[in-house]
Amino acid sequence: MCRKCLCKVLPDRGSTCLDGGSYFLNFNHCNNCLKKEKIQIKNKTQYEDDDGVETVKYQHICELCGHVVATHEYTFQVDSGYQEYEMNCELCGFGQDRICIMPDDPEKCHGEF
Repeated sequence: MCRKCLCKVLPDRGSTCLDGGSYFLNFNHCNNCLKKEKIQIKNKTQYEDDDGVETVKYQHICELCGHVVATHEYTFQVDSGYQEYEMNCELCGFGQDRICIMPDDPEKCHGEF
């Protein structure tokens, strides 16, 4: 990972969780070749562990010189009726989301009007 290539290291992305692509707005320029061109995704792996957690990992690479800009990790799991997503990447940022898969979310308050 190269902090000099980024506008901001690990920006807070709220509930945004990407399992592919790049957050190009956070890419300053390649510190190796000093150009701002496309970012390639390389060395992508995807697997599921014994607990059912799906993980996607890959590297953001400068298309011109092959410099590694950042490493991206995305996880997904279903836990107690909720889909849980997490993204952790120096370029794309940190994001988490949790969505109920049931018709009514028991964690949300249902007020009477």
